Amino acid sequence: MRVLITGATGFIGWHLARYLMMQGHRVRALVRRESPALTEAGVELARGDITDFEAVRATVDGVEAIFHLAAARDVWGTPEPVYQRVNVEGTQHLLDAAAEAGARRFVYCSSVGVARYAGNLQADETMPFSEPTSQIFYHRTKAQAERMALDARAVVVRPVITYGPRDGEGFVTRLITLLAQGQLVWVGNGRNHVDLVYIDDLVLGMYTALVQGTAGRVYILSGTAPIQVRALVDKICKLVEARPPRIRIPASCARLAGWGMEMLYRIAHWEQTPFITRDKVATLTVDRGFSHARASRELGYQPQVSYDEGLRRTLDWLQERKI
Repeated sequence: MRVLITGATGFIGWHLARYLMMQGHRVRALVRRESPALTEAGVELARGDITDFEAVRATVDGVEAIFHLAAARDVWGTPEPVYQRVNVEGTQHLLDAAAEAGARRFVYCSSVGVARYAGNLQADETMPFSEPTSQIFYHRTKAQAERMALDARAVVVRPVITYGPRDGEGFVTRLITLLAQGQLVWVGNGRNHVDLVYIDDLVLGMYTALVQGTAGRVYILSGTAPIQVRALVDKICKLVEARPPRIRIPASCARLAGWGMEMLYRIAHWEQTPFITRDKVATLTVDRGFSHARASRELGYQPQVSYDEGLRRTLDWLQERKI
């Protein structure tokens, strides 16, 4: 099968492209720049931008299936029109081009953040879209794009936070680095849960969604189970042979500090991401977990990589880079 991937230069996209190649599929990637890693893996590169309809149309020609992962990620200081242009208009371009070309399958990679409910450890696909309280422009435009994909009878997958080798700026890799360097400060009591999926499990789930997923259906692809933040920190500390953080800041104080830091950066027009933001605090303190029961029932999705194994593999990769 000839498969197109957008966002193949990213963490998830690279692993997905490599997996598809290993399964014997011919993979084409829409990219804005050269990618030696993809070329090395045998991926065909098509130069273009998701916001350019003619480039998208030319890239889609001849493909049978599409994975749409490209998106404007949540980056500090990015104005809302950028998210609209990439996440919404870019998705519409791809959906229109796919319809013209007669591509048989379309998988849109969304986010569990389009319907986030704090305190619910079994949130599932029946939860309605909700106005985001964090990463507002990102989650708002991802929800818009997901609605369009569902209207076009695409299959939608919603990954939770994903981790593993090659995710240099991810939540877990940053956490490992901070703990190894003794720079993490406890925020909150650590009893809240996060839901993490290892990259190999996610990629297999996405591939199964392409092959077996029902058109116009949403599938949450979560990890083996939600884990308490303090349990996650303890596992990492044992791996890196570091002491758990001793300084603890109440979540309410951290949120206030994040708000103040955000205001300061906006007033000063500083472009770099603040050291502390309300989103960063939420990641460490909000209780959340997601159910993959539908994906398990309909796709046979069963994440296999435990936190102990996934963290060890991630640390091995980081150590190769000399954290």
